[in-house]
Amino acid sequence: MQIPDQLTPVLVRIGAMFPELRDDPVMAASLFENVTSMLTDAHRRYAAGQESSITSGQLLADEHLATGALHAEHMQHPAGAMLAAEVLFDEYLPVFVDEVGATTPAELLRASRALHAGIWSRFPAGAVAYTEALRQRVTTANLDSRAHIARDLHDRVAHGILAGLQRIDLALLTDPPAPQRTAQLEAAAAQLRRALGDVQNLAVALHARVGDDLLDAALARHVADLFPDTERVTIASHGTPGVLVNWRAEESLTILLEALTNWWKHARDAAAHVRFDWQPDRLTVTVHDDGPGFDGTTHAEGRLGQSTMRERAALIGAGLDVASAPGTGTTVTLVVPRSTL
Repeated sequence: MQIPDQLTPVLVRIGAMFPELRDDPVMAASLFENVTSMLTDAHRRYAAGQESSITSGQLLADEHLATGALHAEHMQHPAGAMLAAEVLFDEYLPVFVDEVGATTPAELLRASRALHAGIWSRFPAGAVAYTEALRQRVTTANLDSRAHIARDLHDRVAHGILAGLQRIDLALLTDPPAPQRTAQLEAAAAQLRRALGDVQNLAVALHARVGDDLLDAALARHVADLFPDTERVTIASHGTPGVLVNWRAEESLTILLEALTNWWKHARDAAAHVRFDWQPDRLTVTVHDDGPGFDGTTHAEGRLGQSTMRERAALIGAGLDVASAPGTGTTVTLVVPRSTL
């Protein structure tokens, strides 16, 4: 990618403000392509003698929608793109004026409007595409969550209730001696109590909130509610804890509770360790259990709810990794940016 000399200061300044654009080859190529396209459009507008900088007629141009979708895929907020556009306009206006040879006040005004229109024409469509992409992700995450809850209700709660009722029916039909009848009824009661516990855990998880707490404190609070009879979960924080923006904190809590729920379903007899590593630009949380693990090369999305966890992580610009192998336990790593965008 050959960058013209006159664009180098612009791209360097934008890259310093947004390292993720500079360091990601796909985003860096998109940035260069969009900047050159904007400037080409600005030159065309000036040469055509256009006096207006209003671009409402191009709000949904396909190429601009594609750019917005790419930014959503890489979790680049439109506000960041607008800040980059300010840099482009501020840095390139003197260069553009010189390129078009504008000297009179009318020419300088037309040059300024042409550059502004060339830049701004991309943003409404980009913002629309970004919003639609996020809406789709939210919809997908919610549908996955509903399917996951339905599976839990069917496979755990309904199964437990059915097993308990069958034991009661058996006692009623066979009318065994008192000791056997008592044992059957006690077993039925145990099944029903487990089913009730599963319902209560689902309710707690669905109503989980960070609220005014820090994320580590909120997780500890909900762990005590979800797993009151176990001391196998340890939570430790390292670094200086801080407040995450609300929408990131709430989704992070949901992801972490899902990871611990998976531990409870599949490895509750093993210890689970949660570690928070607070750094200035990100928070890394690892959830590791010493359970039997599973073959990570097989399709375990449905069993572990990984698809929902990944969708929720993508919504907040976080990274999620699940590592496991038979006999080594399972480690879930969540990396959450601490920025506000």
